[in-house]
Amino acid sequence: MSPDPDSSGGPGLRIGILGAAGIAERAMVEPARAQRGVRVQVIGSRDPARARTLADRLDVPDAGDYDTVLHHPDVDLVYIAIPPTFHAEWAVRALEAGKHVLCEKPLSANGTTAALIAETADATGRRAFVGFHYRLHSFTQHLLTHLASGALGSVERVDIDFSIPHFVVKPGNIRLDGDLGGGAFMDVGCYAIDLLRAAWGEPAVVSATAIVSDDDPRIDLQTDVDLALPGGVPARVRASFIGDDTGSMTLRVTGSEAELDATSVIVPQWGAALRIISPAGLLLEERAAPGENSYARQLAHIAEALRDDAPSILDAARGVGTMRIVDDVYRAAGLQPR
Repeated sequence: MSPDPDSSGGPGLRIGILGAAGIAERAMVEPARAQRGVRVQVIGSRDPARARTLADRLDVPDAGDYDTVLHHPDVDLVYIAIPPTFHAEWAVRALEAGKHVLCEKPLSANGTTAALIAETADATGRRAFVGFHYRLHSFTQHLLTHLASGALGSVERVDIDFSIPHFVVKPGNIRLDGDLGGGAFMDVGCYAIDLLRAAWGEPAVVSATAIVSDDDPRIDLQTDVDLALPGGVPARVRASFIGDDTGSMTLRVTGSEAELDATSVIVPQWGAALRIISPAGLLLEERAAPGENSYARQLAHIAEALRDDAPSILDAARGVGTMRIVDDVYRAAGLQPR
C-alpha cells in the first residue's frame, strides 16, 4: 500500500498518529501542513477524549484510541510517538494492519525489539522508519561530507556532548521512568551512536559509567562512554539530563591536520554551526540555513521513499544496530538494557 499521488502531483501520504504528546505537533502535524499531498488524518491516544481535544485544536479530522488509527481506512503511515517500551508492540500491530510505520526515536527500547520491528516490516511488505530527523537536514549532510573529505587529516579523536540543561527534564517526565524506557542515553545518547555510525561505521563500546537517579536506579541521569571507532580511533560520548544552564549538542573531531567543531547537532534549525580550524587558522565556517526544518525534511524524505519504493537512511533495518550499541552501553555501565 504505497501512497498514491494526489491530483496536484504530490506524494499523497495520509498519516495517523499514536500518542498525544507535544512531539506529535512539532514533528508531524506542523510539517504536514506545509507539504503538498500530505495530511494528518487521525490522532489516537489511550485516552480518546485527549486525542479528540488535540485533534480539534490542530484541525485533524478524526480521533480515537490506538486501534482507531491502526484500522483507519484513510491512513498509509502510522507515526508512533509514545514511550519507547511500547514502540515494538504498536509498530508490529500497525505493520500487520497494512500500514507503514515511523517510530519516534529511539526505534525501540532495545536491540531485540528493534529487530522485531524490522523483521515484521520485511514479513509484511511494509516500511518501518526511525525518526532521526537531524540526518535529513542539509547541515548534517554537509557535516558528514566534511568528515569524509579528508580535510581533517587522519582522525585522532571524537568527542560528543549531548547534555540537556538540568532544569528541563523535571520530576514526572516520562524520560525519568524506567517502565517507559527512560534514561539519558536512550533519549539523547542514541543520536550520538547514530551519528558515529553514519560518519565512521560501527563503534565498539570500551567502557561506560553512569550517574543514576535516586528515585529510579534504572534511570541514568548521565552516562559517559568510551568507544573505539573502526581503526581503533577513540570516541567519547556524554549523554546527560544534568547539563549546565545552556546544555550542549556538540561534536568535536580532532584530526592530524585540523579540528572540526559543530554545535546544535541534534536539532540543526536551532542555530547549528561548524568550524574547521587548522594550526594556520580558520579553514571553514558554516551555519544552518535559516528556515530549514529537520522534521519537514524528514517527512518529505519518507513520502518520497514510499512513493518511489527507495531505500532510506531511516530504514528500521539500519536503525537496529544503533539500539544494539545502546544496549552495550547500558551493560558496560552496569545497567540493564531497557
